[in-house]
Amino acid sequence: MAEEKASKRRPRVWYAAVALLVCTAAATAAVLTAGSGGAAAPYDLNGDGKPDLVVGLPGNSVGGHPRAGSVVIANGTSTGPASTSVRIDQDSPGVGGASETDDGFGQSVASCDFDADGYADLAVSSPLEMMGTTEGAGLLSVHYGGSGGIYNGTTETFSEDTADYPGTVGWDEVFAYSLAAGDVDGDGYCDLAVGQPLDLAGGESNAGTIKLMHGTASGLNAADTVQLDQNTPNVPGGPETEDRFGERMAVGDVNGDGIGDLVVATIGEQITGSSDRGSLHVLYGPIEDAPADSDYVDSGNVTGIGAFAGSALAVGHFNDDAYADVAVGVSDEQVGGKGAAGRLAVLYGGSHGMSANSRVKLFDQDTPGIAGGPETEDYFAASLARGDFDGDGVDDLVVGMRSEAIGSVKGSGAALVLFGNATGGITTKGAVWVDQDTAGVPGVVAEGDHFGWTVGALDTDGNGRVEPLVGSPGNGAGTVTVLKVRPGTLESAKALAEADLGWAAGSDGDAFGIALPH
Repeated sequence: MAEEKASKRRPRVWYAAVALLVCTAAATAAVLTAGSGGAAAPYDLNGDGKPDLVVGLPGNSVGGHPRAGSVVIANGTSTGPASTSVRIDQDSPGVGGASETDDGFGQSVASCDFDADGYADLAVSSPLEMMGTTEGAGLLSVHYGGSGGIYNGTTETFSEDTADYPGTVGWDEVFAYSLAAGDVDGDGYCDLAVGQPLDLAGGESNAGTIKLMHGTASGLNAADTVQLDQNTPNVPGGPETEDRFGERMAVGDVNGDGIGDLVVATIGEQITGSSDRGSLHVLYGPIEDAPADSDYVDSGNVTGIGAFAGSALAVGHFNDDAYADVAVGVSDEQVGGKGAAGRLAVLYGGSHGMSANSRVKLFDQDTPGIAGGPETEDYFAASLARGDFDGDGVDDLVVGMRSEAIGSVKGSGAALVLFGNATGGITTKGAVWVDQDTAGVPGVVAEGDHFGWTVGALDTDGNGRVEPLVGSPGNGAGTVTVLKVRPGTLESAKALAEADLGWAAGSDGDAFGIALPH
């Protein structure tokens, strides 16, 4: 039995980088679409029309418990995030569970109005939560918004041990590792997809599952939750060991039918007849017990994305048509002979959805118009987020390079903003490179800062124009840099740490900024 436990615990080290910053894919990737009708926009937790800044600190100590984790929420104002904030953790009033060492509360966040009451709600993961004596089982916490935000509000918790919830608690199966929200059944309520890439499926370890929680007038509940895996009707393929179905997820209307679709990265899927790994499952709505239809894009049929395709996902309208497009990070891809230099692929949706025959554009640091050059373990496109950063009505993309060396300083990190346009989609024209040595960017280049470990996107001042967010969780206790950009121009950059939001300076390892809004 001791040998079995040791074997099963190896993935735990890989995922526990919330505190250690050594994980190869720990950044959150929850891409959201707003609810319909009277629903609030994502992250508008107090319903005032301005999104609120939510930052995860999964490495934060709570009640003397290292890496128990917390989340900080600063209200949106006309000038950006407020200088005061509230902190939510498992010792907060009304929050289920209790803060324990290595819970990782705040590892991932996602927001949508699950009950369509005019206040956005917030889902928070604790993927390493112990359930009973089972380590790394995972827990989901759902906080419902109200006029006063979410602090001391209604909160529910879910796990595979919750009555009527699908699945069975397992050792290091990291329930709620990834989150994505949007209306995928077309009923006007946002739904929540809960990814569990190390879950057992079809008897295969680490095959991965998704728990799809349907929104209702009373919010999310266990009874309206279904499990999706590669044995589910209309989900291509079948469960295999180490597939990691559900490692990354995003929501958008890829086929333009007016109903959200769920895009899933199955990052470890082995492609038959090749050494390539990674695939995309595009699950078309309405998704109730199963998707209405699906498409499958495997890395073996898209040249240049063969190394664990799907390390990051972002869905947006990068051109001016009716179909959502999918940006895919392939951060372990070899470029110019440099291992894990990283690559970005943008696949364009159409009336027939998405396939390996869809239009694809590839970007890396050998692409003309992109600064720098490919280097070993840059991890270009390890994190992605989309938003209309220049206000032209077309989505743009911010790309994280968590271990980019600036000069000789390894692991300093960088971010790149690529702009969409109505006819051509994402191009390198006007691309804006940002690191801590860029003029106007606060901070200094330092080894292990990992500027760009995560990126996000939020309209922080409520003016209708989205700002790119760049997380630097290794920069001391961590920072989040809010950018304003236009093609070819960095207009401003403001770095926020815990002290800038009304708290004492944090401690190294807090990992402030490892989870950001999308």
